[in-house]
Amino acid sequence: MTARIRAFDWTGTPLGSFGDWPGSLRTLVSMMLESQLPIALGWGPGLTCLYNDAYRPLLGSKPEALGRPFREVWPEARKITEPVILRALEGKPSCFRDARFNLQRHGYRERAYFDYWVGPVRDESGQVVGLINEAIETTQRVLADRRQRFRTRLGDALRDLTDPRAVMAAAARRLGRHLRADRVGYAELDETGEYFTVERDWVSGDMPSGVGRHRLSEFGPRLVAEALTGAAIRIGDPFEDPRVDPEEAKAHHALGGLRASLTVPLVKDGRLAAFLSVQQRQARRWTDEDEALVREVAERTWANVERARAEAALRATSNRLKLILESTTGYGILTIDLHGRITLWNPGAERLLGWCEEEVLGRPADIFFTPEERAQGIPQLEMLRAAESGRAADDRQHVRKDGSRFFASGLMMPLRNGGGRLLGYLKVLRDRTLEHQAKEALERGVAERTAELAATNRQLLAQIEERERVEATLRQMQRLEAVGQLTSGVAHDFNNLLTVISGNIGILERALNAPGVDPRLRQRLGYMRDAATRGAKLTAQLLAFSRRQRLEAKAVDLNAIVAGMRDLLQSSMGGSVQLTMRPQASLWPALVDPTQIELVILNLAINARDASPVGSELIVETANVALREPAARPEEPGPGDYVMVAVTDHGSGMAPEVLARAFEPFFTTKEVGKGSGLGLAQVYGFAKQSGGGVQIHTRLGEGTSVRVFLPRAACATDEPEEAPLLLPSPHRGAPRQRILLVDDDTDVREVTAAILAERGYEVIEAGSGGSALDVLEREGATVDLMLVDYAMPGMNGSEVAREVHAKRPSLPVLFLTGYADFAAFKEIGDERIVSKPFRDEDLLAKVEVVLGMARQDGAARPRA
Repeated sequence: MTARIRAFDWTGTPLGSFGDWPGSLRTLVSMMLESQLPIALGWGPGLTCLYNDAYRPLLGSKPEALGRPFREVWPEARKITEPVILRALEGKPSCFRDARFNLQRHGYRERAYFDYWVGPVRDESGQVVGLINEAIETTQRVLADRRQRFRTRLGDALRDLTDPRAVMAAAARRLGRHLRADRVGYAELDETGEYFTVERDWVSGDMPSGVGRHRLSEFGPRLVAEALTGAAIRIGDPFEDPRVDPEEAKAHHALGGLRASLTVPLVKDGRLAAFLSVQQRQARRWTDEDEALVREVAERTWANVERARAEAALRATSNRLKLILESTTGYGILTIDLHGRITLWNPGAERLLGWCEEEVLGRPADIFFTPEERAQGIPQLEMLRAAESGRAADDRQHVRKDGSRFFASGLMMPLRNGGGRLLGYLKVLRDRTLEHQAKEALERGVAERTAELAATNRQLLAQIEERERVEATLRQMQRLEAVGQLTSGVAHDFNNLLTVISGNIGILERALNAPGVDPRLRQRLGYMRDAATRGAKLTAQLLAFSRRQRLEAKAVDLNAIVAGMRDLLQSSMGGSVQLTMRPQASLWPALVDPTQIELVILNLAINARDASPVGSELIVETANVALREPAARPEEPGPGDYVMVAVTDHGSGMAPEVLARAFEPFFTTKEVGKGSGLGLAQVYGFAKQSGGGVQIHTRLGEGTSVRVFLPRAACATDEPEEAPLLLPSPHRGAPRQRILLVDDDTDVREVTAAILAERGYEVIEAGSGGSALDVLEREGATVDLMLVDYAMPGMNGSEVAREVHAKRPSLPVLFLTGYADFAAFKEIGDERIVSKPFRDEDLLAKVEVVLGMARQDGAARPRA
């Protein structure tokens, strides 16, 4: 339509050349063309018409409306449209729903319905210069609603009619009024097929009735042949229909001026049995909807006429049977019509069920069924089964008038006329209560014994399952504990090796800083230091799994920690996944080492990223959780209050065999070189050492959620501590401070002593706890600090420290450790512990801090 508007010659219209149109008109036309709704526009004094593609179908076969005055588009509806146009030009909109128009389009006049809105259109100065019309045709919906209401009312009208002629009359009357016809008649053919009879019809005004007996051949051979096929016969105008002989057309027209007709024949059992005809004095175009509706009414009329006749026949049969059945008292016998209503009730039924005949005639035959079976539709199913198979036997509970229940055997059979047509049903009941009571007693005894055996069997199976679960959990715990002990020992020894490597690297780096040394040597030492650092990280993860790392637990706000990590996590994701934070409001404080929990969250986020497809969502959330059930797996937390942090992805998920080994050190499903297999092991060890636990919820192909449970702190979050004051290193010329270095590993001791000596300290070495005590016996007064390894054979570092404190309480002690029994260090601050492998500057800083604290406490060193 855009192209047509541009190509149209507007110079002959009040709008003038397309290029001279005002901006307001151009804008409005552009918006109209882009709309999916049907819109038409009338602009200027003559209301020149423009419209979009969606509006064109509403015009049907009307002449082209583009560029014409808006009033000329719908001339046949001027009485409706003119007030609306005037109202719009006054600046007032109008809105209508299901408005009816009689329109000339598609080559004929038809009734159409629209939802439409007409409003004013203003130019740049705000003056009304036209109107806009938005319209949606609702003809199909309105007609469909009318047809549905018609069907409902017709069904209600025919349902209770018992006279076949009354059925014919009611159907004809309602159909004629609905289609605004002049005459409607229902006709039935006799057995010869030569004559048909109209017993009742409906006519409008002075149209003559067609009731009577007629010869079928009056329709002409061509129309009769079509009728025998069951096809509907539409005649819009017999004088123009080639199937109708001109003489026959004149004869039909003479009979009350009959012109158009729509006839639906009903072919039953291979023969033309009846037809329904709708007739009109004026020529009329019949639609497919008209034909479908007339055919539906014809079928309904046939069905209800047959029903009424069947009911009449059944009543006659029932009267004959009544004389026979009244003498039968040992059985309850009743007859039922096609709608399930009682038509006969013998004295035996009254004795068995309690109701007398006057109380039940015409009532539904389900009154003696239990409420449960009525709700399931059992009475209707029984009739259907009897009609299909010839009999329906049953043995079930029934209800008497007084509400008591009894068992009866029943038999239902169909009642048919001589032609095989179903007229109703005969039902016979016999009381079987005593037999059922004896059978139920026997079945109850068997069921009780069976139930006892089943309960015993279930209890035994439950005990076996519980035992297997406990044994599996115990094996898993033992395996994890054994692996933990092994990894802690390996990590300790590995830390000693890394301490020697790192310390010697530091010494060599300082030695190679002199001028003239090949810089490539320093570069190679840098490679060695990086490797040592990576080794230190691996041992830290091993210690986390074995719960041998030192944790500084404090009350923290986990929401604040997670919020502070957003930038770090987002950068770690690299844009491959979308990061979503879901912190819970009013989160409890958690008792946890804040540094370690950050590492745990980062590890989990990286694992989730690696398992997620590009563009998926990664969720970090927190929550308060109160657990009351015991842990089902070794890694899960026990009952208590916890603060949970969870990392959830929508990735590949874990198979059951992978989930079973998820927390084992060095187990990984990633490619070689892509992961160490220590990430979840570290999370497990940290959570357990912190007093909590871990749960993994995963579904293969859908994603994984790792939930870390941390104990709830009893108090509010701690304030950040001030950094300790670092004192300056010893000045040249000052008395050298003496340090007693105790370590059973000769290499570790040698490199540590070299680092301290380079800094200006005097170092006394001891290879065991006993040797250290001997040194203090000899030179204790001249020792300013004892630097002792924790893990030593014989006396460990904690035992040596206790002995030294008993003899010299003022002597400061600094511990070297690859792992430690943290119960021994509960009263000692982090500033008195140096973790292996250490950096030179970290060791020296701790030494200087401890010595400085000793001087501040007034612990003066006596000199020899």
